[in-house]
Amino acid sequence: PSPPRATVISSSRKSRLAQQGLLFILLSTLALSLHNVVVRIIGGQTSIFGIFSLPGSITLDSLNDSLLILWLRMLVVVPVMMVIAGILYPNAWKDVKHFSLARDSRQMRNVIGSGTFLFLSQVLIYIAIATIGPGVAVTILFMYPLITVPLAWFLFGDRPTSIRWGVMTAILFGVILTALPRLTAENLSGLGILTAALSGVFFALYLISMQISFRKMHPVPVSLVQFVTIFVLTSIMLVFFFPVQEAPTNLPGLLIGGLVLGSLTLVGYLLNNLGVQRMGAARASIIAASGPVLTALLAFLITGDALEFVQWGGILLVTLGILGLSLERMFMQKQAAKAKSLS
Repeated sequence: PSPPRATVISSSRKSRLAQQGLLFILLSTLALSLHNVVVRIIGGQTSIFGIFSLPGSITLDSLNDSLLILWLRMLVVVPVMMVIAGILYPNAWKDVKHFSLARDSRQMRNVIGSGTFLFLSQVLIYIAIATIGPGVAVTILFMYPLITVPLAWFLFGDRPTSIRWGVMTAILFGVILTALPRLTAENLSGLGILTAALSGVFFALYLISMQISFRKMHPVPVSLVQFVTIFVLTSIMLVFFFPVQEAPTNLPGLLIGGLVLGSLTLVGYLLNNLGVQRMGAARASIIAASGPVLTALLAFLITGDALEFVQWGGILLVTLGILGLSLERMFMQKQAAKAKSLS
C-alpha cells in the first residue's frame, strides 16, 4: 500500500526545509569568511581581483586600531540586533529583563563572560589577520577544539572518545603545517601566529561559557547581551585605556569598512539562525566547518593572498578535524534520540 498522503507531504516539507537550511548555512559561512577578508583589506593596501588597488584605512598592528574596527562593527550590529531580537524570538526582551533583575550571579557571569571572551577573541584575530593573512589566521583560530574538548571533559564529565583524540591530533598537525612557513619567513609573523592562537583559546572559552548560558536562556537574548557587552568593552577600552594614537589614513574607507563588517556580521548571524532552525545545529556545524577553507579561498581569489602547498594541506587537515567533530556530535545525538524513543 502507498504511504499516507500526510506522511508524504511531511517528508517533502522536511526535505525542503533541510535544503533551505543548507543554503542559509552556506551563505552564512560565506558572509563570515568574507568578513575576515574585508578585515585584511581594511588593514593594508590591497589589490582587488588583480584589477585595482584599495588603500588601507588603518594599520591594524595594535590593540588601539583593532578595538576601533570592532567598535565600528558593533555600532552597526547592536542597534539592528535590538530591533530584530524580538522578531527572531518574541520573548527576547522579556528574557533580557529577567536576566538583568534575577540576580543570578552564575548565569550573569556565564553570559557576560562569554561576551568578554568573544570580545578578546575578535580583537586578537583582527591583528592576526592583518599580520599573517585571513586564511592562516582563521585556520589557527579553529584550533579551539584543542581547548574545548579537554574543558568539556573537566567541566561536564564528557570524556573524549578515540575519535576526538584523533581529531585533536589532526587539528594540531594542521595548525603546525599552516603556521610553520609563516614562522620561517619573517619574524613579524610570530606576533600574528601568537595572536591567532590566543584568539583560538578565547574563542574556546566563549563557546564553553555560551554552552552553559544556553541552559537557562534562549540563544537570541544571549547573543544580544554578548554584542552589547562587546560594544561596552570596546567603548571603555578606547576611551580610557587604548585611545587611537594616529588618525586613520583613509577615514571614509574605514567608516565604509566598519559598515560592511557590521552588515556581514548581521547577515551571517541571521542566516545561521534561519539555517539552524531548518536543519538543526549539528548538521549546520558540519557546513560551518568549511570556514577555514572558504576564508583562504576567498582571500586568494579577492586579494591574491597566496599560500604554500603545505599550508593548504594544514588548512584541509583542520577543516577535516572540525568536520569529524561535527559528524560525531550528530551521530551521538541520533543515538541518544533513538535510545530515548525505545525507553
